[in-house]
Amino acid sequence: MTDEVSVSERTRARLVEAAREVFAEHGFQGATVREICRRADANVAAVNYHFGSKHGLLSEALNFNRLKALQSAIEESDASPEMRLRMFIHDFMLMLLDENNASRQCQMMARELADPTPALDKIVIEAIAPLHEFMGRLVKEITGRKMRDVDVRRSVYSILGQCLFYRNSHPVLQRLTPALHYDRKEIEAIARHIADFSLFALQARG
Repeated sequence: MTDEVSVSERTRARLVEAAREVFAEHGFQGATVREICRRADANVAAVNYHFGSKHGLLSEALNFNRLKALQSAIEESDASPEMRLRMFIHDFMLMLLDENNASRQCQMMARELADPTPALDKIVIEAIAPLHEFMGRLVKEITGRKMRDVDVRRSVYSILGQCLFYRNSHPVLQRLTPALHYDRKEIEAIARHIADFSLFALQARG
């Protein structure tokens, strides 16, 4: 019985990981159960058995614990707000772009923002809204003064927009700069640029 349970749990875990890959690459509409099961080395009936449907699998795949853990670690840090913004941008860009250590959930989030599907509502509630609240608090700390809500909101949009640009516009950027490759050195350089650019603007406001 224990062996049967462990086999079932391993199959379920493979399906979730394969789903994250396929959803990140093709979006919810473009992802097929057949392709997910092929990558998970599972029978096509396994999705219905474990999750009830493709929508059920999506709900399981959309687990943003890694992004939430990053935000918690940044908020608990004793570093200055400017350094905390740099730390967040650095790690967030690695989640979005690092081919060897990317967060599939963050990639799914970025794809949904560029090409929304019915999954977007869940992503907004569980990931995007908390992220915007976190960034808003950080922006207020950095400027050191009371800002209008609309100015905080636009500042957050500007910072996150820069981050997501490199993910969503990658096919265009590769054509503009064929040598562009998101290795660790390039990602860290991008993160520094976004942080420098954003902090200059925020400090000017402050």
